[in-house]
Amino acid sequence: MLRIFAGPVFFSLCVAASLGETLLIPYTAFPDTRHAKKVKEVADHYTFHRKLNENRFKTTDKVLDYLLDNMPLTATIMRHLGLEKYVISIGDDGMMVYDDKAGMTGTFEPVYVTRTKRILYGDGFFDAGILGKIRGESVLVMDYRKEEPDIVCNTVTVFIRVHGLLGPLCKVASPILNGMVGRKSATLLNASVVLSEELASDPEGVYEKISECEEITSEELSDFGKTFLDDAESR
Repeated sequence: MLRIFAGPVFFSLCVAASLGETLLIPYTAFPDTRHAKKVKEVADHYTFHRKLNENRFKTTDKVLDYLLDNMPLTATIMRHLGLEKYVISIGDDGMMVYDDKAGMTGTFEPVYVTRTKRILYGDGFFDAGILGKIRGESVLVMDYRKEEPDIVCNTVTVFIRVHGLLGPLCKVASPILNGMVGRKSATLLNASVVLSEELASDPEGVYEKISECEEITSEELSDFGKTFLDDAESR
């Protein structure tokens, strides 16, 4: 998520303001102008960014919407199926709280949602060992397009802005951090693709597996069943 040496670093600073426009972040269409301002600050003044390779996978709009609209439950299902270890919960203030169980914690929220684009804003910390906890803000831009009726192409771009004295150091060390964040993000996205494809192709099988999970409430399980099993039975 970073650049390398003085020349590229200077180039990164010059193009930072244009990246948001290139990605077509629709600042003026945000429901809350305060969110638009925070997102623009991160996208225009990022410490590093990374655009991940496009994912092409078989799923449905219903599955995608359900998983993205119910992120705490999605995280629980992923843990139960052995796909990921991270935890998402809802804080007292209504914000989603994220813990990847590997040193990264924080809050995040969806700030822009349409059929073809979702933008998340996050604020949190990374436990860097002897360097202490590093605070940063992040913006996740997820773009979706239908290639076929049941084929979705997903592109994800991550912006991270590091605060404090370590910000300049992180910019210089961007090649290392870029690789780390890229690998971590790719692992998470690949797990999401696996779950999305499995749920689209075998909702009954997924339901049977998660019905044994003690972390999923009866209300969540009932809603899951009403969303997917009725359609499955009618096929």
